[in-house]
Amino acid sequence: MTFTYEKFAQDGTLTLLDPLFTLLLIFSALFIIVLLRFAINPKVMLFIGALIILLSAQLQSIEGILADELNLASSSKNFYFFIAIVVIQVGLIVFAFVKDKKKK
Repeated sequence: MTFTYEKFAQDGTLTLLDPLFTLLLIFSALFIIVLLRFAINPKVMLFIGALIILLSAQLQSIEGILADELNLASSSKNFYFFIAIVVIQVGLIVFAFVKDKKKK
């Protein structure tokens, strides 16, 4: 298939949303540094973590729909990025609650 955007698909795999997953993963990884350095309210961390997980799940769903409609394969790299984002965010939420409980 020919697309107007060169990097839309490579070798029959949809790559349009790769930069967004990479950005979310980097943001999640940088949030580890923020949580270790500063005291963050666990409820705020729960909200931010849930928001990032829901956003990445929505991106995963949209990628599947786009890949299906365009008869392309979905990028397996993005699935592993999604799993990594979920693991990091859940770990950050648990760590924020444990850190807050130890402080009291």
